[in-house]
Amino acid sequence: MTTTTFGYDPAQDRIWMRVHDQDVTLWLTRRMVRSVLGPMLKVFEDSTPGQQGGAAPRARASIEHQLSLHEAAPGQRPAQIRAGRERPGLESDPQQRLCTRLTTQATPQSVTLNFETGAGPVVLRLSRKGMHLWYRGLALVLQQTHWNLPEPLPEWLQEPMTPAAVRDLLGRPLPPDLDEPATGR
Repeated sequence: MTTTTFGYDPAQDRIWMRVHDQDVTLWLTRRMVRSVLGPMLKVFEDSTPGQQGGAAPRARASIEHQLSLHEAAPGQRPAQIRAGRERPGLESDPQQRLCTRLTTQATPQSVTLNFETGAGPVVLRLSRKGMHLWYRGLALVLQQTHWNLPEPLPEWLQEPMTPAAVRDLLGRPLPPDLDEPATGR
């Protein structure tokens, strides 16, 4: 399973992405993200399975996204997205591993991301679920950049991480007798 970590370096004004299984960190500029994110999301949405049901690509992607974040298949671990204060690492040279080109291929089963850098290519092969997690991680870091992308991220990528049922429970007032000592009978 491929694990990636995203971060934002305000001094560089770049997003860094660590690909843990390849032990490499690469850097994405504002210009790169602005130019490729919209087309990448469109290709991803268009390749979402379920066309025969008649739902629009964005609606299918939204359903798939919710399932990717909140449903675990038998024998699989649930999705994990964690926030932290990780740094890109001393070995990560923003010039050597600066992404100069990004291409994607999406199918109903998987997505391949090809990053070209000065130090050579980096290829990520992700399941559809893995790609949803990748997009979510990128979206969370984009909130820190304040880059004002030309197109807003799709609604499905901006939805809260917590399932609606849990949000409803968290939004309820606590019972008034919660702090009273229990009486034994």
